[in-house]
Amino acid sequence: MSVSMRDLDEIFQGAGQKAGLEIWRIENFRPVPVPKSSHGKFFMGDSYVILKTTALKSGALRHDIHYWLGKDTSQDEAGTAAIKTVELDAALGGRAVQYREIQGHETEKFLSYFKPCIIPQEGGVSSGFKHAEAEEHKTQLYVCKGKHVVHVKEVPFARSSLNHDDIFILDTKSKIFQFNGSNSSIQERAKALEVVQYIKDTYHDGKCEVAAVEDGKLMADAEAGEFWGFFGGFAPLPRKTASDEDKAVDSHPTKLLRYL
Repeated sequence: MSVSMRDLDEIFQGAGQKAGLEIWRIENFRPVPVPKSSHGKFFMGDSYVILKTTALKSGALRHDIHYWLGKDTSQDEAGTAAIKTVELDAALGGRAVQYREIQGHETEKFLSYFKPCIIPQEGGVSSGFKHAEAEEHKTQLYVCKGKHVVHVKEVPFARSSLNHDDIFILDTKSKIFQFNGSNSSIQERAKALEVVQYIKDTYHDGKCEVAAVEDGKLMADAEAGEFWGFFGGFAPLPRKTASDEDKAVDSHPTKLLRYL
């Protein structure tokens, strides 16, 4: 899509002139700057344009443009974000790299901009939803994946969501629990602890208890008992069983053919 210079949104004038992050949220079909204090806070009902400017050793600037689409954003907002991304690229000389980011399927490059993670909140500008801060705290369960860049995703608040391979964070009104799957690594646990601290600081004003629960190590631990109480009491998690796909692979061993 080619863009005439006279069609460029004036909000992008001066963008990308120094290293750092610039974010705009789509409001009434226009990009509106997001203050630095709110960088990393995304709403599920909105679409955003994100510009990452990196200073290279040569002195030149590299630009990466992402447009992020919340799962509840409207098609109009998503389309506007895509168009504004092209306009921003044109304003920067047409040499930027563009990325489309879908909530829950973001690239590691995009997630690396926000430490320790992003946790999209319900609500949005045009959706009419109330923002999560104004609502009563709701118990939520998240799964954390990744040793370097953390992918945090809300999962159904149910025992069936838990497994031995991942780390889960149960965010309740008065306490945050970190459930460490028995197969998770030390690095993953350390990263998840950063997420726990982020949730505590961001959504509890730093005023709530934090507890770690080790998978398979109940041993009359009070906090473990409290954690399992949210799921109706302790019960062992099932071990993985081979999927139909795995079985299909196993039943057809690879053959090495030699052609003469």
